[in-house]
Amino acid sequence: MKNNVLAIIVAAGTAVVGSSLFSAPAHAQLSTNQDVNVQITVPEVLYLRTFGTISLAITGDDLVGTPGTIVSGVGKDNSGGATTTGAVTDTIDTTSPFASVSSITKTVPELFAVWSNNPNGGVNVTLSATTATLNGPSGASASILTVNKIGTDPTTAPGLVTPYVGGADIEFDLTQANAVGNYTGGVINVQAVAP
Repeated sequence: MKNNVLAIIVAAGTAVVGSSLFSAPAHAQLSTNQDVNVQITVPEVLYLRTFGTISLAITGDDLVGTPGTIVSGVGKDNSGGATTTGAVTDTIDTTSPFASVSSITKTVPELFAVWSNNPNGGVNVTLSATTATLNGPSGASASILTVNKIGTDPTTAPGLVTPYVGGADIEFDLTQANAVGNYTGGVINVQAVAP
């Protein structure tokens, strides 16, 4: 009897499972894909970065033109070893040791950075002193004589990640700078052009 009950349960379970397997409709999974083209338009850009101010310290050696001549603001010599006997004809050499003040050049290794994606080539940078006079204390003044670019303009665009970087050699005339202090008011223009 026990075997008959067990056989009925197994037969019923098989019938239920079998009927569900055979009664469900066949379903196949479908799939497809398609490539889609992507495009963007990047505008042409030119970006210039400079320092806001150039603040240079003129040293005593700059004024004399010979390194080591001025120490802590003081320099000296003995007129080439000449001797005076106290005679009126024994005159001291009055040639200024500061003969270099008419042309002192200071270097600014990095003054500008330019980014560009110019499709026609590189970038041209020009420097010019638009206000050459620097005013100092008590009516004293200095002037910018020349501004020469340090760096070679690239013939291909530098791109938007790594810029073209350059500096300047600035030549000053200090013949009228006869007062200690700050001299301000000079302006250098940096122009970048993407041809």
